[in-house]
Amino acid sequence: MRKAIITLVALMVMVVPGTAFAQGSDGTVTVVHGVPGLTVDIYVNDALTLEDFEYGTVTDPLTLPAGDYDIDIRAAGADPSSDPVLTELVTLPAGANASIEANLDGAGAPKISVWVNDISTIAAGNGRVTVRHTAAAPNVDILANDGELFANVPNGAEGVADVPAADYNVKVTAAGDPSTVVQEVPALTIPEGTNVIVYAIGDLDGGTFQLAAQSIAGLHAAPGGVAAGTGGNLDIGVPAWLIVSLALAGTAIVAGGAKASRQRS
Repeated sequence: MRKAIITLVALMVMVVPGTAFAQGSDGTVTVVHGVPGLTVDIYVNDALTLEDFEYGTVTDPLTLPAGDYDIDIRAAGADPSSDPVLTELVTLPAGANASIEANLDGAGAPKISVWVNDISTIAAGNGRVTVRHTAAAPNVDILANDGELFANVPNGAEGVADVPAADYNVKVTAAGDPSTVVQEVPALTIPEGTNVIVYAIGDLDGGTFQLAAQSIAGLHAAPGGVAAGTGGNLDIGVPAWLIVSLALAGTAIVAGGAKASRQRS
């Protein structure tokens, strides 16, 4: 049975109790650049960690000790003592698998989004699809094989559903108008036991809107460690696939828009 949820993510807070994490003292972090037209340097606790980080690129998953991290984002080559373009204090809980993303809000302003990735067990024969709307664009519907998967998703929200492992034709359309296709992925593979996370990034009116995806495998049974996932680019006929997992703190607030709701266990 399909399970879906729409969640809004708040920053700078501890993860809500009940979110599924692997046991351990470390967490997993992957960083994505979803702000078009800006190449940046990223500092973690005042140390230059990512240099000349370009739009549409992503790090490999990183394993970090649980704790608090100051994230500062500056224009590439800027003085390390200058004011950052974006800054955030985030908490990485033990065993968390999450995603940290520089992206645009609905009005086109840059922001940092923190996502906790669902690494709970997936039933045999199924995979998981997660869709996150992080682009400067109106509310959207997500269709899979022309059937509605998530409806009326606003910027800053995500949908999560467990579906049969298969290949899907995925379309992003204007909310309520399936004939208006904003973006299409002709063949998105959802493998068994894998959470495939799809991001909408960029600016629709500015012509930089695109989709990005991340995979977290090994979820057939409760993971014995932190499921790290994979990152890289795929040629899907759009500017780039961004493969992202940002493993930091967030809280989930159930919102409308999904046909069936699922509580994280």
